Amino acid sequence: MRSSMSSSLRLLMLLIGLISVLQIILFNYLHVHAETKSNNASSTGNKISIATRHKTQSYKHTTDVIVYLAQFKDHSTYGAQYDAHQNAITGLSKLNKSLDLLYTNYVHHFPACHILIFHDASDTPTAEVKSILSKNRPQLQFRQLDGKWWELPYGLKPQDRAKWKRSSFSIGYRHMMRWFAILIWEYLANEGYTHVMRMDDDSYLHSQIKYNLFDYMRDNNKRYGFRMPVVEDSNVPYEMVNAFLKQHPHVASPNLIASYKQNREIAFYNNWFIADILFFLSPPASLLLDVIDKSKIIYTNRTGDLAIHSTVVRLFLHPEQIEYFRDFTYEHMTLCSREICRGCPQNGGVARGIGAHSDEEWFHVVGKHIADRFRDNPKCLVPMGEDFIGADDVRECSRLRSQCGYYLKMLLGVAAP
Repeated sequence: MRSSMSSSLRLLMLLIGLISVLQIILFNYLHVHAETKSNNASSTGNKISIATRHKTQSYKHTTDVIVYLAQFKDHSTYGAQYDAHQNAITGLSKLNKSLDLLYTNYVHHFPACHILIFHDASDTPTAEVKSILSKNRPQLQFRQLDGKWWELPYGLKPQDRAKWKRSSFSIGYRHMMRWFAILIWEYLANEGYTHVMRMDDDSYLHSQIKYNLFDYMRDNNKRYGFRMPVVEDSNVPYEMVNAFLKQHPHVASPNLIASYKQNREIAFYNNWFIADILFFLSPPASLLLDVIDKSKIIYTNRTGDLAIHSTVVRLFLHPEQIEYFRDFTYEHMTLCSREICRGCPQNGGVARGIGAHSDEEWFHVVGKHIADRFRDNPKCLVPMGEDFIGADDVRECSRLRSQCGYYLKMLLGVAAP
């Protein structure tokens, strides 16, 4: 009898314990569900509210990453660079400035991300450099690229470079293009990341970004985002793309194919981009990337990551899946290394963020700051407009009345896709 009562008591206690566990699970579900509904109701298309609710996330457990591929010595192709006063511009000074502005205008406000500084074995930062760059930047890590991430594809040899197109571009430069076009997606996915933002060591954020960029991409079903459009001679061979589309007739809509073929030179200036990694790892994007990689044209033709990104994104993503970010001021400016234009803007410039500056601030603070860099160099002509300061490549493409206009209007919803 006592044994029977004891068994019944144990059973009763077990049931009570199970009920308590179920209550906790139910409470947590209802709490999360209610929070999700509230967040979704307030955040659709609203960048500010999206940022507010994620502002306190920890960087220690994140799927979002900002990446740099740094050169701490002189550039492998452009060599030593100089400002308008003929002062050397080191890779370290550029990177430190870029990180300062990145933290000031973004990461300090939205710290839930990692920052990876990639480099190759020939340009390893010293312990002192790592210490300088890591100070008060807990999200920052250094990664060396070697092995399959930084080597010539099978069948190519270093001595072949003399026969490749535009042979002045180093093998390291071509490794860089392959990294950002082909290899980075697998590497980051293996690390558990889902979204990536690229910065170059000379990419500068000149105004505060007031929302979490990664959350904006997720919550609005965006797969790729860029800051500057550019006209670029697409050196992804037409024949290769056409053959791929013929072999895979249903991978892209007729509208996207027609838009791409209307002007293949409209491209994304991808020294800054933000992307859903899975897009590049999944068909049809992954299939075309594999064709491009196996052709080895990144090395033999100097087919760049800019052209590859632009081809894949324009063919396989609909306009509503692409974000043309225009609400923060961004600079990426390549300086000429030739004697005739040494130290002057050659590509890119500074794109004004909508609402980021008053006209007074744009012309007399930002504009003056840029102009002062080149004031003592008689070779430099730096055109300054209402929305852009710098070279013609990005300036012309950014205008809605330019040859890029029809595509930019599609992305902005000004014209039907």
